[in-house]
Amino acid sequence: MNIRTKDLNLLTILLVVGEELNLTRASQRLGLSQPALSHALTRLREQFGDPLFVRGQRGLIATRRLEDLLPEVRGLLERAAALYGGVGELDLAKLERKVVIAATAYFEARAIPAFMKMAQDVAPGLRLETRSLAGGFPKSDLESGDLDIAVAAYFRDLPAGFRQRTIFTDRFVCVCAEDNRYLASKQGSRDYLAARHLQIEVPPGVFAPVDQYLQSKKKHREIAVRVGNFLTPAQILCSTDYLLTCPRSLAVRYAEAFPLAVCELPFALPPIDTLMVWHEKNQNDPFQAWLRSAIAEIGVAGRPTRR
Repeated sequence: MNIRTKDLNLLTILLVVGEELNLTRASQRLGLSQPALSHALTRLREQFGDPLFVRGQRGLIATRRLEDLLPEVRGLLERAAALYGGVGELDLAKLERKVVIAATAYFEARAIPAFMKMAQDVAPGLRLETRSLAGGFPKSDLESGDLDIAVAAYFRDLPAGFRQRTIFTDRFVCVCAEDNRYLASKQGSRDYLAARHLQIEVPPGVFAPVDQYLQSKKKHREIAVRVGNFLTPAQILCSTDYLLTCPRSLAVRYAEAFPLAVCELPFALPPIDTLMVWHEKNQNDPFQAWLRSAIAEIGVAGRPTRR
């Protein structure tokens, strides 16, 4: 059977006439004239190879074929209406879905624990997978749907077809051991440059903002050690004279867990904006909209309040 030869618009007429079993009431309900309705019924009989209706003493009588067709046609039209009417209300409690987020370790440390605590309560069927960003923009993975969203502070000049939202803004500070001799100094630029520094490794092709600034001033700091994660820096700082320049929210987390001090930089760096990026195809998806809103709210709430 070739569905292209069938007029699906006739199904609404079939349903109404089958429910009314009265041509006058059916024509009024459909807004069709009697001749137009009769013509439609002739086409329906041809398409289904059945009379569909026969005349009885009290009006029309449905054939057995029509009786079998009516629930199928009603269900088909209801599904079509739902298709064109959009999706229903999002039921997070019954949701069973996997989310894949590509992000920096900085974002994971700041937002993922709080996000999963919230999701455990409102969307217990949600499963989360995070992937580390290794530099660059994951364009193909977002386009294909392998990633739901990507979060980083270094995305620039996004290609067409993508949307973005700043989910939190932070500023850079220093963090070091409470007995670090730098704290006893004037904490000026000379003191900062004379110190030895710990650096959390940035993705390939990304230049740390502090080093960008120093390079613009033709200055240089000594990097004593580079680490590739966000877990060990605090432990290293506790037993050395190193300084770590990092976002303030991260420095505060370190200082809450270890005997570390947070202090201001001797120069001003631009604030760091962390962006959430998604593909245009997910813009109107109710679940994706909830996901983005939840992550943005948690990102803002993750901003440290103590000074």
